[in-house]
Amino acid sequence: MKPHSAAILALAALILLPLSALHAEGPDTSAPAIAPPATGEAPSTEETPSSPFLPGEQQLELSAGFHIPAFLLPIAGAGAGNLYLGGSFGFSYQYFVARSFAVGGNLSGAFNGTIGGSTVFLAPLGATASYWWTKLPFEFSVLAEGGAYLMRYNNNGIIDPFAKAGGGIYWRAAPSWSLGIQTYLWFVPEIHYAGYEYLNQYAGFVETSIGAIYHL
Repeated sequence: MKPHSAAILALAALILLPLSALHAEGPDTSAPAIAPPATGEAPSTEETPSSPFLPGEQQLELSAGFHIPAFLLPIAGAGAGNLYLGGSFGFSYQYFVARSFAVGGNLSGAFNGTIGGSTVFLAPLGATASYWWTKLPFEFSVLAEGGAYLMRYNNNGIIDPFAKAGGGIYWRAAPSWSLGIQTYLWFVPEIHYAGYEYLNQYAGFVETSIGAIYHL
């Protein structure tokens, strides 16, 4: 090999060797410099709605408590005093047709003793409409009910219209269960016809009960 050719090759080697070394030690561009954010590690708070009472939700409720005579009209004064403190129980179903708004049905029962030693038994069956809202873990409701009731007293029976209104406050003890207290005013008219209208009476009772709600 000629001397000047060897010198050119040696000079080229001196220039290329540092460049190849820099390329080998440079950052690896095959992987992204910033790792993508991890997913699935913690649920977003947006996944939990502010209200669990969404369309399509359903719930069942069992309740039991006290049935307190409030008034008996047109008997004045001690009219409600003719009845003693009694008990009540109920079973209801509700279906949410819109956010926080539910419709359903309720079957109840209540009994009160009288000063004459007898017992008045009421069995209302009604349709309900209710509105629910929440400030977790607490839940609140207002409810209205209308329907009919069967009353038994001294082996006699009567069927008449019935109405109830009130509400409750509950604690979401578990994802599927809520426990709470509720208060309702029952309006129980006793209506007669065909010349017996003078026997008409209008009674009111206050239900104070404990409710256990199962969310389906």
